Amino acid sequence: MALMVKQKAAALESRSGQGGGIRIGLVQTRSTVGTQDQDPRDDNLSRAIDSIKRLSSNGAQLIAFGEMYLSGYRTDEWLHLWATRVDPPDEHLVSLMNCAKECNTYVLIGAATFGQFIPGDIYNSVLIIGPEGLVGVYRKSHVCAFPYSDGLSTERCFYSPGRELPVYDTALGRIGVHICYDISFPEVARVQTLKGAQILINCSASHAGFEEWWDRLLPARAIENMSWYGICSVVGEQRGDVFFGGSRVVDPSGNVVASAGSNQEAEVIADVDLALSRQLRATSHMFSTRQPDLYGTIVEPTPYP
Repeated sequence: MALMVKQKAAALESRSGQGGGIRIGLVQTRSTVGTQDQDPRDDNLSRAIDSIKRLSSNGAQLIAFGEMYLSGYRTDEWLHLWATRVDPPDEHLVSLMNCAKECNTYVLIGAATFGQFIPGDIYNSVLIIGPEGLVGVYRKSHVCAFPYSDGLSTERCFYSPGRELPVYDTALGRIGVHICYDISFPEVARVQTLKGAQILINCSASHAGFEEWWDRLLPARAIENMSWYGICSVVGEQRGDVFFGGSRVVDPSGNVVASAGSNQEAEVIADVDLALSRQLRATSHMFSTRQPDLYGTIVEPTPYP
């Protein structure tokens, strides 16, 4: 896999995260799909651990993988065999936890996970793992259900939607995590920002044909929240669906500072200066000029005939 290192020119204030700067790694790579007889997690986990060790040795403190990377986005009807158990953690999650501890880094990795209460209830999730163990699990809240698509966006057949928009406190700062289609709903990034997220990360399976869509939405979400925004996608073909990748890091002014490009496996490292976001927010006062009393319609259910 090619290793491309593209860094923001300005020096970081610190390496602690809270002081100003963190180093992010994006792993844009193919993902093995499961079958009735093959658990995809073994192969995907092995390659993930190699990437985590390689990027952490280059100073990456936060390493992201794409949507459903561990389980295979198009494993579909076999997910009930190969979804990850979180509590207690199964062997694959334990291996990731041990690797994050050994490398002293945080890892965001897409995976199908079982729900806690109803047997067979499955979620499209991101596991947030740190040196201290499992930090949390974000479950995709906006699950696609396009009935006329061939494979793409039939997610609602396989996943339940998540019902929370949490942020995660880490030694690097507070992180807002969401998944692919969630970016289409500006409320997601805004809610996480209002909850204090210092950086937003989207774990995606960016489908070919939507390249311009990502080009437009990523800067918009960064600018409107004055937040660093990173997206990491799987790449390659899965059961006829082609994922172009397009992983990148966008600064709070909407500028792309690091990119993995399209249709290739790549690892990217970017230095993120959180002080830039604080400066923009402190001089624009965008959040204090909001008028929430005017926005009530947003939270009302859509009326249907």
